[in-house]
Amino acid sequence: MRIGKINFNSGKIQMRIGAKLLLWVLTTTAAIMLVIGLFISIRVNSIARDNAIKIAQAEAQKSAFRLKSELDMDMGFSRALAHALYIYPKFDTITLDSIFFNVLKNQVLNNSRYLTIWYSIEYSAFRPGYTKDYGRRSVTAYLSNGQVSIDIEHKNVTGDIVTSNYYASKTCNCEMLLDPYTFEYGGKEVLATSLSVPVRVGGRFAGLGGVDISLEKFQSDIEKIKPYPGTNVSLIAGDGRIIADSNPQNAKDYVANVYPQLEAKFSLTQKVKDKQNFAFFSDTYGKEYLNILTAIQPGESPNSWGLILSIPMSEIVRDARRSVLSTIFVFIIGIILQAFAIWFISARISKPIKRTTELLNSIAEGDIDVNKKIYLHTGDELEEMSKSANKLIDGLNHTEKFAREIGEGKLDTQFKLLSDKDKLGKALTEMQRSLIRAREQEEKRKEEEKQQIWATEGMALFGEVLRQHNDNVNELSYLIIKNLVSYTGSIQGGVFIVNENDPNNPVLEMTACYAYNRRKLMEKTVLPNEGLVGRCYVEKKTIFMVDVPRDYIKITSGLGEENPRCILIVPLIANDVVQGVIELATFTPYQKYQVEFIEKLAASIAATLASVKINMRTAQLLSQTQQQAEEMRAQEEEMRQNMEELHATQEEMERKRHEQETIQAQLREDKTILESLLLNSSDLIFQKDADGRFRRVSQTMVEHLGLASPDEAIGLSEFELMPEDSARKLWDLTEDVSRKKSPVIDRKIALAFADGKEIKGTISLYPIIADNGGLLGVLGIIRQK
Repeated sequence: MRIGKINFNSGKIQMRIGAKLLLWVLTTTAAIMLVIGLFISIRVNSIARDNAIKIAQAEAQKSAFRLKSELDMDMGFSRALAHALYIYPKFDTITLDSIFFNVLKNQVLNNSRYLTIWYSIEYSAFRPGYTKDYGRRSVTAYLSNGQVSIDIEHKNVTGDIVTSNYYASKTCNCEMLLDPYTFEYGGKEVLATSLSVPVRVGGRFAGLGGVDISLEKFQSDIEKIKPYPGTNVSLIAGDGRIIADSNPQNAKDYVANVYPQLEAKFSLTQKVKDKQNFAFFSDTYGKEYLNILTAIQPGESPNSWGLILSIPMSEIVRDARRSVLSTIFVFIIGIILQAFAIWFISARISKPIKRTTELLNSIAEGDIDVNKKIYLHTGDELEEMSKSANKLIDGLNHTEKFAREIGEGKLDTQFKLLSDKDKLGKALTEMQRSLIRAREQEEKRKEEEKQQIWATEGMALFGEVLRQHNDNVNELSYLIIKNLVSYTGSIQGGVFIVNENDPNNPVLEMTACYAYNRRKLMEKTVLPNEGLVGRCYVEKKTIFMVDVPRDYIKITSGLGEENPRCILIVPLIANDVVQGVIELATFTPYQKYQVEFIEKLAASIAATLASVKINMRTAQLLSQTQQQAEEMRAQEEEMRQNMEELHATQEEMERKRHEQETIQAQLREDKTILESLLLNSSDLIFQKDADGRFRRVSQTMVEHLGLASPDEAIGLSEFELMPEDSARKLWDLTEDVSRKKSPVIDRKIALAFADGKEIKGTISLYPIIADNGGLLGVLGIIRQK
């Protein structure tokens, strides 16, 4: 029997029916499978690429929002400082320094993230009669060896430096995020930046308030961003410097140096400056990457940063390619099984059995109509062959029905294998399981995306809530707990805020309670370690209970009373300091993503509460200052009455006026002699007041100090005009004379001046004593050798 064989007789190729059937069916099936495989591959790759862009953009926006929140917190503090400084022109610097120095010291001690906290006030804003548009008083607070130090400097006294960052902020009169710069801190250089907010008086620029922060903390945030294996993340400043990178060695360098091809082709630095959100594909060393650029703009600063995620496309389409390869493998197995079945059946059919041949041809062509079954009762192999053909028809119909239902999306359809060797049935059931897994993964992805959207919308909602009632803790607490109870589907919630009126004995006070869509007016105080709320405050950890004791709390409504099934207590921590505690109760347990959302929100709430407390303390200090001003007005009224009494003594004063004119004439003569001496003497002559500040200086001393005129030295001390060592020598001598009220005559001394010259000679110091015995100042004469 030659069924399925090829005959080469007479130079002509002849094929048996089985061989032809096998050749044509395999060719057709392979072509169809190839087309289907190509379509599936192209479609899956397209879907994977589109989904990857969406996922990458969502991840970039989420990461950018998290980084922006940290910068917004720092900008918010600078904004609060600048807004508090608007009172500067209303009071003297001594009163204001007593207020703001304490504020700066407390913030430096309580905020380790700040390298320095500073402010600068223009002379024109607080010095009466000062008309120049330059010159400022700068105050800087920082930690030095564990202690808070405050530096006071007078800057730009001869004019603004137009290339400085201060001048740029002054001319812009806007919030500013500076480009990164190196900052020496703790004996090493760190990458830092400054955030500043203008102080406005009557809408005009009057100074700046801001902070200097280290940028090294962003490196750990960047390293945590890994949406796909092999992802590279870079945080870039507006000047092109890399703040943080998945490869830490790239930090502090510039994009043009680390990624020259990307910078040249896509102008990344310019796009960061322009605050553009941009997606593009790149090829690095033969490997395709998807790149997502997201702009980060803190506050109202004209400057911005950019976050770039570079994701290998090979990782994005890895699962899709696996699915395609699995499908192709199943198709190949199906072709092999089908070829084997056709070959086996063709080999068993003999020529005389036309019906069997036609049936098998029909089966090979895909026609498995049950009405075409063959019923033979020959009692030999032909009968068995017909039964096998009939059984094949039944099996293919059963498989076809199962495949059709799977194609219609009925993935729960049960399928019974024809036998343990039913490879096609096994392949179909495996495909069914793969499709079920794919559906479950898609549902899981949609659920995760839904949860992410829920969390993102929640953060946006509470971002708006936290900007309200920044001067009232109770109203802010009520808005927070009202929206949090509603948004999380809770039944009841409360906010406990730390009361630090007695620093040694802090307590937690309930500032807001909300249940069943209405405000609850309750007063409750909790001590540390008292109950779950007190324990949460001490341990600084979230408490999540799903087995609540029956007597812990009862939820009361119009339908009766019921115990909650779940209690969630979350500490409000900002800069490792607990600002308060939030307690929520519900009948159904919170999901993991809800707990994570509430914990993340708690950090923002804590930062806001800290800022509100600062604002309230500042307002309290302002109120005390206003009260002092009222007392001063009362004293002025008393002085006015005294002036009326003094008016009665004018006649007596008129009598003495003639005597005073004589004295004043003598004083004018003495003044003329003193001015001539100061102008022409080769000695260095100076007069200081009781506070140690210069009142008069000779022309010779003005030249050594490097000043244009004696007026520039008036009101300043030697520390502002001379090197530190020389200033300390002169200060100690004058302080000793002031304290003992006795002169120092011809003491040897060596002093260095700003012009770099060193003078050696003798110094004589004379105390100037008033008629009542009080000290008016010190007169000094330095004679050069």
